[in-house]
Amino acid sequence: MKRRGESYLGKLGLIVLCVILLVATSRAQTPGPEMPPAPTPTTATSPGGSEGDYVVKKGDTLWGISKSLLNDPFLWPQIWERNPFITDPNRIFPGDTLAIPGREPAPQTPEPQVPAPQAEAPKPEPPKEEPKEEPKEEAKAPTPPSPPAAPEMIVPPVPPVPPASQAAIVCSPVLLEEGAVEAAGIGSIVKSEDNRLLLSIENSLSIGLDKDQIPKVGDRLAAIRAGARAFHPWQKNVLGRALITLGVLEVTDVRERTVRARIIYSCEAMSVGDRVSLLVLTPFPDDAVAQPTTREVEGVIVNNPNRLQLLALQHIVYLDVGKDKGIGPGDVFAIYRPSPSAVNPATGQLVPIMPERLGEATVIRVTNTSCTAVITASGKDVRAGDRVVLSRQVQP
Repeated sequence: MKRRGESYLGKLGLIVLCVILLVATSRAQTPGPEMPPAPTPTTATSPGGSEGDYVVKKGDTLWGISKSLLNDPFLWPQIWERNPFITDPNRIFPGDTLAIPGREPAPQTPEPQVPAPQAEAPKPEPPKEEPKEEPKEEAKAPTPPSPPAAPEMIVPPVPPVPPASQAAIVCSPVLLEEGAVEAAGIGSIVKSEDNRLLLSIENSLSIGLDKDQIPKVGDRLAAIRAGARAFHPWQKNVLGRALITLGVLEVTDVRERTVRARIIYSCEAMSVGDRVSLLVLTPFPDDAVAQPTTREVEGVIVNNPNRLQLLALQHIVYLDVGKDKGIGPGDVFAIYRPSPSAVNPATGQLVPIMPERLGEATVIRVTNTSCTAVITASGKDVRAGDRVVLSRQVQP
């Protein structure tokens, strides 16, 4: 009886095991719904643009660039503010890269993305939902109108800083013809206070007049002295002779042909025998901005008062152009040096090379045939014989 019961239980367990194996096999063979592939992440491009760049060309100015690119020349201070490396708005050079405010690059068309094929999963039936009662929309408060935009204030162009102080302009020499230098002046210094040999600021002196021009008390006079002759570097002829200003005097007393004066500014030491003339000086146009010009005026750096071999920033130079070419104080010349031609190794022909730009010179004093200028921009050493070309001019 015991053996029969054990045989029955063994058969029953075998049957249960076979049923479990059949169920597991049927589930493994049944294909389940495929999961869609994960979407490929894409990089979002931020809206908006960045500032554009502009490469300065020959003859460009901030005024002209603002007029061309921003449609308003009076917005040039914004370009100056965005480019802090510009220390003077009149000193930009070809090849400089300027950041222009408000210029956006052309929008780039995004490449179309082809979506990856996805297997459709079986759509289960949506459960039936009971109709819900829609909530009542609350009354929204009216949006207040936005305040009107304030009108944009137009900032006028700021005049540049003068290239030299008024005192430096007074002390700068000029080139005159030989006869004009010898005839300059209305009198000479005949006596100094306490018989001093060298006179300077705040010293008093006596002047003997030898011309019919008699100054009045309070008039300003200039102590002058003939300087060296200047020769043209190419033509080798005498271009003129320097008339040096030694200082400024103020008349304190006038008695017949004798004038008493006090030195109120000294450029160099004065002494008995130096000539005196009425102070006549064309004022520098501080409130004017030199504009690009299409006039073709070329010249050359003749020399400098101190006869230096190499010149740089703030040095005084003589140019062989003057009033006869329509030049006046405030006009700006570009300084160039011709470059020798090069040989093309492929053809053996000479190829012209563009001249090298060295800097700029601003006119401060003018005579009929020459002018005195100060170097206001310098990238390399300047010397006598370098060419100058009118770049910007103060409009009359």
